Amino acid sequence: MTNESNSALVGRSRPGLASVDDEERPIVVIGAHSQSLFMHVSAIPAEGETVGAFGYEETADGGKATNQAVAAARLGAPVRFVSVVGNDERGRRILEYLDGLRIDRRWVHLADAPTDVGFVMLSPRRIPAIASCQDLSRHLDGQYVYQAARSLGGASIVVCQLEAPPECAQAAFEIARANGATTIFNPAPMVPLPLGLLELADFLVPNQHEAAEIVGRNAPVAELADRLADMAPWANVIVTAGDDGAYLATAGTPSHHIGAPKVQALDTTGAGDAFVGALAVGLRDGQTVSEAAAFAVSAAALSVTRPGTLDAFASRDMVGRSPANPATGLRQGG
Repeated sequence: MTNESNSALVGRSRPGLASVDDEERPIVVIGAHSQSLFMHVSAIPAEGETVGAFGYEETADGGKATNQAVAAARLGAPVRFVSVVGNDERGRRILEYLDGLRIDRRWVHLADAPTDVGFVMLSPRRIPAIASCQDLSRHLDGQYVYQAARSLGGASIVVCQLEAPPECAQAAFEIARANGATTIFNPAPMVPLPLGLLELADFLVPNQHEAAEIVGRNAPVAELADRLADMAPWANVIVTAGDDGAYLATAGTPSHHIGAPKVQALDTTGAGDAFVGALAVGLRDGQTVSEAAAFAVSAAALSVTRPGTLDAFASRDMVGRSPANPATGLRQGG
């Protein structure tokens, strides 16, 4: 796809059923969309290995950006989504899904190509392995974002990941900063970062594996959070750690652990995206960083108790205003 076709894509927006006004201070999520092709496997295959599988389905899922947008919308926040989908059945299906949640998808553009897909294999350990096709998402570059700069108008929070090219996040955060929006960077999947991208992140939210890649070594999660905070003293660092919750850190302050509620995990796919979406909601609502992170930990914990991603994300009523709220029905971990 050439630059000319990128320009054509930006001109092919389609209004959703209910657009989000700038005055609503929407959460804007920018990134790739892909349809998950899911199956259970007896084990994650090694190179050249064939394994048994069952339960194939095309789940209600969309990759990290779509997941994060839906997670935030299910918690009641106004959400605007910027992405590209194919002009096929999978693309039409996700547009209808976004409309059902009243997500503003005026900047979700249709391409004359198949919608990207991701192959998700879930092992008996309940930890997924994922391979993503990025034929469309690779065109979500800096030029594309600047052509769609109006999509960031009035944003309170701008959220980006790395399933689209890193230049997508960099351009989005430059526009967000110029307009006074808070930026949340989820560096997943981890790829080489362009110079200056980290400096644009108000919140840096990797999981423990991504944090280790940025730091350049494995270490306990608390140490990784502290090292990241020293590397990015301008940012609030939150390292997610699965059923161990999350670790918050800022430069010069020891990391703070927020324990995860104890739940029976059924499917951990999308838990990190549930966390990021809920964090954005908490921050938009005016919660402190610690409160928003605790809110996000509870939302993520609830998401793993049900299969899939989009349909598994929690509502505001399910999470309550904080993990300590008895309405969550969850027991706080250590």
